[in-house]
Amino acid sequence: MTQTPAAPAGQTFALADAVELVHVTRNGFVESRTAGAAVVTGPDGEVLAALGPVDALIYPRSTLKPFQAIASLRHGADLEGEQLALACGSHRGTARHRDVAQGVLEAAGLGEDALQCPPAWPADADEILRAVADVEHRAAKTPLAYNCSGKHAGFLSACVASGHDVGTYLELDHPLQAEVTRVIEEYCGEPVAHVGVDGCCAPAAVVSLAGLARGIGKVAGAPGRRDAEMHAASVANAMLEHPWAVQAPGRANTVVMEELGLIAKLGADGVLVMGAPDGTAAAVKALDGGDRAGTLVALALLAHVAPEHVDHERLTAVLPRVVPPIEGGGKQVGSIRLARPVLELLD
Repeated sequence: MTQTPAAPAGQTFALADAVELVHVTRNGFVESRTAGAAVVTGPDGEVLAALGPVDALIYPRSTLKPFQAIASLRHGADLEGEQLALACGSHRGTARHRDVAQGVLEAAGLGEDALQCPPAWPADADEILRAVADVEHRAAKTPLAYNCSGKHAGFLSACVASGHDVGTYLELDHPLQAEVTRVIEEYCGEPVAHVGVDGCCAPAAVVSLAGLARGIGKVAGAPGRRDAEMHAASVANAMLEHPWAVQAPGRANTVVMEELGLIAKLGADGVLVMGAPDGTAAAVKALDGGDRAGTLVALALLAHVAPEHVDHERLTAVLPRVVPPIEGGGKQVGSIRLARPVLELLD
């Protein structure tokens, strides 16, 4: 177990304190390296494995969405099934995703103009082409296509249900955002150290990487615990029952949930979390903000620490689908591989 002291307040950990997580090979030559930190916590929140400064503060970004969804449910949001999964998701803005978000708004008596996330095109080129080819509707960016529209629709549903002001739902002192802070602190077991503004305009809390893992573990383990909050169990069940809504078919988070039964959620700037049904959870932060390390490292650590929840044969089949190959001329010429510190921990 490799741990280093946390960084000073006001910044995440330094490169000198990071641990190499993965390297990229091209034709037998190591081309790139990703450094960061990773942690696995057990069902009771204890640190079971650590690489780097796991008590350092980070912006978890969209990995906080399950907690934000719990806050919305506490304030009466009318969310279940795929609508609740979408509230936890960083989706691709497909027509199906947009329709679900719009359905939440319509049930609350609101239109897409109530959303305060930025307007966007769908994330995938084929969806953009379909939108442009739709002669009945003028193609335009829409906040429904923004990857956080499900979360925002959930916020608005909660505001309508509780009688909160819908025009200020992203203000930090809004009753709903105060609830979000309470949920994060309750589940992660530590105070929110700092709050910024996320890419979608919502408040973005700062907690430690280990705290984030503990919080996600409580959500992932909620369906199997009698003492767990009902809303947390609803969130975990919705994500696992409707994984397409959390990201999109064929995308890493969705594939991991479909094939391995693990909660999986990415966050911007190199953050990723996974949680097993017993509450064991992994959290990874790539210091450069890239996404090459997260899925591979989290799966490797969970398979090592909690092998009873990660079937080896299924994992072997899933890895090529969630860890992209390194290509040259349309053919695979390299791969993303675990770096030495991770391999030594697994040994």
